[in-house]
Amino acid sequence: MTDHSTTEAREAAARPDGSGAGGPAPEAAPTLGFLPRLACTLLTWGLIALAQPGVVAPDGFGHLAFFAVGPWAYAASRPGRRAFLAEWLGHALGLASVYAWMVEFLPAILPPMSIVPALYPALAGVALRRVRGAAPLALLAPVAWTLAEVVRWTLPVPLSFGWFRLGMLMHDTEWLVGSAAFFGTWGLTYGMGALGGLAADLFGRFAAAGRPGPAAPAPSLALAALLGAGPLAGLVALDRAADAAVRAQEFTPGPDVLAVQPAIEQRLKSARSDWFTDLYVPQVTATRRAIVEGRGPESPALPDLVLWGETFLPGKLLDDGVLEAFDAGARPTAYARSRELARLELEGYDFLGRDLAAVLFGRSRMRTVDPRRWRTTFGDPARAPEWADRVAAGEPLLPPGTSFLTGVEAWTVRKEGGEPVLKSLNAVGLFTEDGLSAPLASKVHMVPGGESVEPLKGVPFVVDAIRSVAQNVPDFVGVPEPAVLRLRTREGRSFRMGTLVCYDNAFDDVFCAPLRREDVDHFVVVSNEAWYGASPEMDHMLAFTRIAAAQTQRAVLRATNSGVSALVGPDGGLLEVLEVDGVRKMVPGSLRARVPVPASPRKTFFARTEAQQPLAWGSAMAALLGLGVALGRRRRSG
Repeated sequence: MTDHSTTEAREAAARPDGSGAGGPAPEAAPTLGFLPRLACTLLTWGLIALAQPGVVAPDGFGHLAFFAVGPWAYAASRPGRRAFLAEWLGHALGLASVYAWMVEFLPAILPPMSIVPALYPALAGVALRRVRGAAPLALLAPVAWTLAEVVRWTLPVPLSFGWFRLGMLMHDTEWLVGSAAFFGTWGLTYGMGALGGLAADLFGRFAAAGRPGPAAPAPSLALAALLGAGPLAGLVALDRAADAAVRAQEFTPGPDVLAVQPAIEQRLKSARSDWFTDLYVPQVTATRRAIVEGRGPESPALPDLVLWGETFLPGKLLDDGVLEAFDAGARPTAYARSRELARLELEGYDFLGRDLAAVLFGRSRMRTVDPRRWRTTFGDPARAPEWADRVAAGEPLLPPGTSFLTGVEAWTVRKEGGEPVLKSLNAVGLFTEDGLSAPLASKVHMVPGGESVEPLKGVPFVVDAIRSVAQNVPDFVGVPEPAVLRLRTREGRSFRMGTLVCYDNAFDDVFCAPLRREDVDHFVVVSNEAWYGASPEMDHMLAFTRIAAAQTQRAVLRATNSGVSALVGPDGGLLEVLEVDGVRKMVPGSLRARVPVPASPRKTFFARTEAQQPLAWGSAMAALLGLGVALGRRRRSG
């Protein structure tokens, strides 16, 4: 493949006087071969891969990627044969290194989720060659990279896969991450891209000095330095302003929470051979011990809220209207079930989930309504936990006034082809001694392939592969916005919790949309990341949480099944992390923390404008590239 800029350079060189219709043509840029171009692109992604959290260090080494865009920008701005293919290959291999955690779950998905999104930065390279010479790379490189990132982030599966953005690597850089309250990850991405473009400008000057013959005109180094370092200086100033805003909000101690992390391997959770014995009983036992052991001289208070992870409560609850729709003929999607669903099954699993939550409050109906089932469940000496007798006597396991938040599956009703069907929700329930205290909160963004096969169900091998790994074909659906649940503490105070589930943690809208709708005191993320083992995926999720906290200036509590459970402060800093002997992943334990909440809630600029920022950034970057193309044509013709 030959780029347009290469063709123009050859045509200019073929003219007897080297001029065009409007006068002398500028000196053609030196070409770059396929392998050097590929090597430069891989160097960019190598720096990014090493900088990401969970590789060199748990929180990453983001500074390693300050100038990472530089090698790609230097190569992409030069013409050469098969330039597009070389960069597409380099970006695909680079994205595969960032998405390598997918190998733990479904290796067959890794190639398409790398190759397809790599198309957009490769096209950004084409744009760089079209605008070469119109301005320093300190301006053009971040413009092209940011535009590609907006496109890659915005397009849905299977046209792209967002997940990673360059600015995410700044989650642990305390003197920059606060700027996310204004321009989110987009501003951080642009700032890092500008530094990389400046590095490419400097290297281009150095390389030109070593070549024989007259040097091609180069942009002013002073201008390049201003365009390259200026955005970073602006981000530092915004970080200072954000820190001042956090201090002005006067955060006060909020609810006292206890998150219990069982470190359950996904194979055990997915098998569900004995959910009660393998998962529920050990989790209740660990919760009870954490409460009792936490009441020492240094921590005499009892928790306001006990948190379990994603889909951890046995059973499957019923959303409003499910039984009525079932009686009217609604059934699950055909591909999602291999047998007929009975009404008694719907009612039974709903009863089971609600009753096992009631066990914690000493309100189990099973022991009175169906004593035989109670004896079957708890009466076996080999299975009887240390707290079974207390519950049988109607005694609570949680202190009076303590609430319980847990992930749970639920049935809901949706329209498909104009007809009602039963679909699954990945939900969160907030329980008190009176049962569910509010309607279920549900997940917004479904994991492609893991929770929904809608974008991929037309590809037979994909559905079969998912069924072989997950033992079922998922039929989950999302909701438009996450719910805000009200938590009443033991002291009678009321707090508003934005409630998210797992994959939601990687997106901006689920944090910002509730803030635009109403006041939110803090966020809770209920998550299960054991699908991917102890890979960097867990560290990525924590990094997303830290960016989200800085963007909204709200504390975020992560309660996970296997790690990393943590409390992130409103400035994006880590306040508490569940660690055992320095290990965060796949370790059992509990996290006790007091969540900071704003005395006078305010909305950050990013929270107010989040919905418009991708379009604004994309439009601005596209306009600058269009201007560069026009200037480049004018320069070549005159």
